[in-house]
Amino acid sequence: MTDFPKAQAHGPIEEIFPDIFFVQGSAQLAPGIRLNRNMVVVRQGSDLSLIGAIRLSSEGEKELERLGTVKNVLRIGDFHGLDDAYCVDRFDAKFWGLPEPQAYSGPAADHILKEGMSLPFDQSQYFAFHETKVPEGAILLRRHGGLLITCDSLQNWTDRDRCSVGARLLMPLLGFKLKTLVGPPWIKKVSQEGGDLHGDFKRILELEFQHFVGAHGRLRRSDAHEAVADAVEHAFG
Repeated sequence: MTDFPKAQAHGPIEEIFPDIFFVQGSAQLAPGIRLNRNMVVVRQGSDLSLIGAIRLSSEGEKELERLGTVKNVLRIGDFHGLDDAYCVDRFDAKFWGLPEPQAYSGPAADHILKEGMSLPFDQSQYFAFHETKVPEGAILLRRHGGLLITCDSLQNWTDRDRCSVGARLLMPLLGFKLKTLVGPPWIKKVSQEGGDLHGDFKRILELEFQHFVGAHGRLRRSDAHEAVADAVEHAFG
């Protein structure tokens, strides 16, 4: 039996739109520093796809299995792969991975995510960042006015739920204000020397979406495109 990371504290499975579900979990980044992290579940018929997979408690897994059968696990950000191997193994799911991953090498990908490919759920498209030095992507669901699903690139902070005291003290110093923003530490980690990510975010703003949810924070509903535009302007001027 592979020694997978144990399940960490998480909230309930919430249906944020018909056949689209949200779970807020958590991850220990360093001693005393715990941040929230999110999983989005998309249901196509009876098939479930996990985006930003989180290992749930046994009770959470039972709740998940009542929704359908987990068929796919998708990793859209290089720094979020802690529970991918467990979920692929536990549910015998197909893994949709990033090209040339760096932070997490496994599991082996059944499909490599790239722009223009068909995803395992309808009315969707994959967006790839072109200027980052590690792979990063996003998914647009063209439903309910458009839902943009991101990893670390765009985040919507409305509270500090599931963050440790140490993280709550540190986050404002790192630029994590309670607002929609481009991840400040993420920009530093993924920017190439002398590079500029502004072009990637301009391409994101060409997409049509009213809502968005990232790997941290909460769902931004109804006015997401405007909020993301303001975040990009603040980050890049």
